[in-house]
Amino acid sequence: MELEKIFQNLGIGGDIAETLSVVLFLLALSVLFWFLIGRFRLHNFLINTYISLAIVSVIPQSLVSLSDNSRAMVFMIVATLLTLMNRYIFDIHQSGSGLAIWQVVVMSFLELMLFLSIILSFLPNYELPKYISNASLGYLTDPRWLLAWMILPLVFLALVKKRGW
Repeated sequence: MELEKIFQNLGIGGDIAETLSVVLFLLALSVLFWFLIGRFRLHNFLINTYISLAIVSVIPQSLVSLSDNSRAMVFMIVATLLTLMNRYIFDIHQSGSGLAIWQVVVMSFLELMLFLSIILSFLPNYELPKYISNASLGYLTDPRWLLAWMILPLVFLALVKKRGW
């Protein structure tokens, strides 16, 4: 990444520069995700992600054995279809003005990390290090981190609702 070279020129070490580059890239992607989904549909997309994961988890391997990436593709297709059909399936309406801007950015980040970690967990391990370092990849594919990305959006929603941030 070009951003990584900028950090290295500032005297920041290689691993830290790479981690900062990935974090900044993911934050920018989170804002783009927020604009794409919309601040009032973040809850719906979170539910769609969990439903898509549940559906893909019970599909027999024989049905999705076309390629190594079949499960990831089916997951993305199901999540996209559920999101597009959201108005007809279930529409969760948020009363009031919704989440504050900082809450929307945090929620977008948590949902994006969940979505990416699910997709990357379905992809073959031998292809992933070509695009991202093993250190950064661990935060997305390690089972403990996948569990954390599954739980953190729910914990954040509970804290926001309870404390009225």
